[in-house]
Order: sequence, then structure tokens, then C-alpha cells
Amino acid sequence: MRPVIGITASYDDEKHASTLPHTYVDSILEAGGNPVLIPIVSREVADETLSMIDGILFPGGVDVDPRLYDERPSVHLGRINPLLDQLEIYVARRALKMDLPILGICRGCQVVTVAAGGTLVQDIPTQVGGAQKHFQNAPRWYGTHEVILEENSFVSRLFGTRRLVVNSFHHQAIKNPGDGFTVTGRALDGVAEAAEARKGFKLLLQWHPEAMWKNERLFLEPFKALVEAANERNKGRR
Repeated sequence: MRPVIGITASYDDEKHASTLPHTYVDSILEAGGNPVLIPIVSREVADETLSMIDGILFPGGVDVDPRLYDERPSVHLGRINPLLDQLEIYVARRALKMDLPILGICRGCQVVTVAAGGTLVQDIPTQVGGAQKHFQNAPRWYGTHEVILEENSFVSRLFGTRRLVVNSFHHQAIKNPGDGFTVTGRALDGVAEAAEARKGFKLLLQWHPEAMWKNERLFLEPFKALVEAANERNKGRR
């Protein structure tokens, strides 16, 4: 039986609709998992869902409210989604406490960081000296800048290299990683691009591998690793 991977869905205030790019679903299916969407629900229902899944994916999306990490909003802060923040921060904290396998992508990387007590750079162009371009004008599948991965890190072993060329669609990033996490990948300007937990499978990526793997299979590896970790957890529950 395929391990069940929860994926938090975004929320459209105006249309009162849950939304999720199907590239995330495709990635989990291709990696051998069973994707289940987690929409805006009560904490009680979220807890019930967490008890039934084997791993969780936090996808990309809008900015995280800086009030959640005790900062005033920058004038360059983008759109925030309070209901989504409430759900995802709660679910991330519960998933961390339960030691669920976790993969966070772009906003998801930032959500898990904040849930673990970390902080964010609110706007890279105005807060990082000498910053390169982190929001590309190129197809989503195309890599536009390098990431250097720490030697002997989990993420470098996962990709089998210390240098990757990745896509980039963000203006925020990890400032201080959360409790139990270490930054293990940076762009050439020093911006954090990958972080991982010191124990258990908890991997945070600032780029979008779900948009790249159909052109370069290497980028399916994070999803395969999530599904593998979830499968091991599933076996332990049987």
C-alpha cells in the first residue's frame, strides 16, 4: 500500500476555494505516494488527518505573516493569507511534534521554519547586500542560479552533488533556522536555499523541484525521499 502524503492546499479568500498546483500531486504520485489534500479545516479535523497520514508536504504560496515570528511588516511584504497561516503553522508544529517526515518547498520551507521558532528575511532585494535575482523571468522548469550544498549534508547526499542549478521564485528566505534545523544550502549571494533537521526526515527547499523533475529527473529525489521515509514510518505503525 502506498504511504499517504498530506499536502496542505492554499486558500482563495475571494472564491472560498482550496487550490493546489497539480505538479505537487504529480510529484508524490510519481514518487510512489498517495497524495491527500489538507484544506482549511478546524484544528480538531487537522489532528484527525495528521493521525491518518505517513508524511506531509508544505507547498509554495504567498508570504508568511511576520507577526508570527515577532517582526513588524516590511513595506515590501507581499500578500499574506491569515487563514492559511493559521492552518499551516498549526499543522507544521503538530507534524514536528509527531516527528512526521516533512518536505517544505518555497513558502513551505518558510512555514516550517517559523513553526520551529525560526525567522525570515522579509525581502531579499532590500535586506541582503549584493543579492542576486531570486525571482526569475524564465520558465518554471528552468534553473537560473546555483546552490552550493554543505559537504556531508543529507541534501548533498540526496542529490549526489554539492552544486545544483535551480529555479527561483521567491523574495523571502530563511534568516534563522528553527530549533533542530541547520541551513545546508546557499545561493552564491549567501541566501539560504536548503535546510534540514538534525534528526528524522525534515527537508526544506527554497526552490521548486516539483516544476523541474520532468525535465531533469534528479529533482524527483526529494519526493522519493519523503515517500521512502513515510513508508518506513507506515511499516512501523502496522
